[in-house]
Amino acid sequence: MHLVSMDSIFDVSESHYLELPKRAVQYRHGVLNPYIYDPSIPLAIVGAVIFPLISAFLIYQYVRYRSWFFWAAIIGVIMEMAGFICRIISATDEHKDLPFLISFLMILLAPSFLAAACYTAFSRVVWFSCPSHALSFKTLWCFPRWITPTFVIFDLFSFMVQFIGASLISHSYDVDSTQGRNIGESEKKMTPGRVILVLGLVLQMSCFLSFAVIAIRYFVISRAFRADDLGDWKMWRKLSWMINIAAALITLRAIYRIVEIPHDRESGLQYLSRHEWCFWTFDALPILATLLVFALFHPGRYLPRSYTGLALNKGAALQMKDEIRAPSVSGEVELREYTPRDFGGGVGMRV
Repeated sequence: MHLVSMDSIFDVSESHYLELPKRAVQYRHGVLNPYIYDPSIPLAIVGAVIFPLISAFLIYQYVRYRSWFFWAAIIGVIMEMAGFICRIISATDEHKDLPFLISFLMILLAPSFLAAACYTAFSRVVWFSCPSHALSFKTLWCFPRWITPTFVIFDLFSFMVQFIGASLISHSYDVDSTQGRNIGESEKKMTPGRVILVLGLVLQMSCFLSFAVIAIRYFVISRAFRADDLGDWKMWRKLSWMINIAAALITLRAIYRIVEIPHDRESGLQYLSRHEWCFWTFDALPILATLLVFALFHPGRYLPRSYTGLALNKGAALQMKDEIRAPSVSGEVELREYTPRDFGGGVGMRV
């Protein structure tokens, strides 16, 4: 009878190890491939149910209210929906790399399009509510005609930077043949990809913080427009609330993503990437809240039909406001509570 030493048992070539059945593979420290933690299947199921439901409802609203200018939100919700569906597939079968990589990329990059949706909505709110004489850089701290192009182009640029960084990390993970690999280790090894990804996230957050300052400021100064605009615009002020709340939520999520990216040393904020509750609390929950805010205060419910098209005729918008504005003699006008139906669109309008 021959005794086999423990050293000989563990002295197995990598090629032979790779030939073992997948079910016989033991992961280091109990970490499942490809996550740094053991993913919760019940939470993944909840995400795979809730996100597609709210996404489907937003797509329905998009078509019903013909809010073609809100296209960026639709791209964002489709990406989120795909990301969380792939997450449940990945969580239930850790050996499949493709569902995990799709989930990783979609959930990471989708908020860029949700931010772009806020930019387009803010532009329509400004042109809808701001008096003609106040449509200037001095009043708004941005050029009215270039609100959407400026922020959307910058946002898409940050999206491309994030995409490049995330693609490098994903490729590093995909070609790694070690059985104990996970996305955190790939981020640490792929330094250029990690740096590029963090740079893209910082650019996105900087852009959105600048936008948040402008949007919140407009929400405050617009109170002074009540006696000179089209009336007591309670309908568009709901959109302002939607934009400001969404701005805060997306900024919170961007901050989490920046500090969550693993660093070279085993210390500090790596706690965020090693515990699943952080992902659900600081990423999934803020984005879900953003989608709920979009659904509750959908722009198509509050803007006239002429403002929900893919492109806005700014000259016609100014002319319409000038034609229906009540003349002011003593500086006091009777405030009328307009609704979108007064302008041929809004809630319940199908034509």
